[in-house]
Amino acid sequence: MVPPAPNPNDVVCVLSSQANFLGAALAPIARCARQALAQRVVRSEHEFVTIDDLSRHMGVIQLALTHLLPRLQDLMTNAICNKGAGAVEVGRTAGRLEQVLSEFVDGYLDAKASHAGPDGRVARTLILGVYRHHIREICDWLDELVEAITHPASAIQKRGIAMSANLELTVVLNMTIPQEMAKLHALVKKLLYLTETINETAPRFEQPNTSEPGILGRIGALSFGIGVTDAVFG
Repeated sequence: MVPPAPNPNDVVCVLSSQANFLGAALAPIARCARQALAQRVVRSEHEFVTIDDLSRHMGVIQLALTHLLPRLQDLMTNAICNKGAGAVEVGRTAGRLEQVLSEFVDGYLDAKASHAGPDGRVARTLILGVYRHHIREICDWLDELVEAITHPASAIQKRGIAMSANLELTVVLNMTIPQEMAKLHALVKKLLYLTETINETAPRFEQPNTSEPGILGRIGALSFGIGVTDAVFG
């Protein structure tokens, strides 16, 4: 006769105090970020210019991604593995992670508030998709982490892990490349080709303006930003 499966309600899981503090501190962060994605924004007077605004927003995303890993390491060192951490210290650590998520959210809302003409509409849609992808993946991970802290027995059972003393549960943040990135690559290549073609056929008697980076330089910087963002996932 097969013994009945253990009921997670019959299992008592004792978590460290800092883990419980962390669950309470992280719970509202994902909720607020999801609400920001859904909120209506007041249209700004800024018109989304493909090259300039793609370059700027790719810089925001690239910087936020580089900030993410240190904040996750900070979460492990100063909260989860710090037995002496109290509610205030854990809350500060969670707040530093929230700041990184806010970098994505603020960039998203800025792009969403802008308006785009026919030339910038596609680029604006793509960059909004990149923002949403990263924000949702971080929020999904936060929800899973909070659920594991709040209901550890259920989380263990869902993963098919045998109950034992001193059990460790790993909740992985799996960041993936947004599908919009491939389309952004194609768009940048198209812009670069068109710009080079125009430059080849343009009159040569005009002196270039060296006070500002040229359009080729800005497209090159944009392409570099996309490449670096892809490399983060590698």
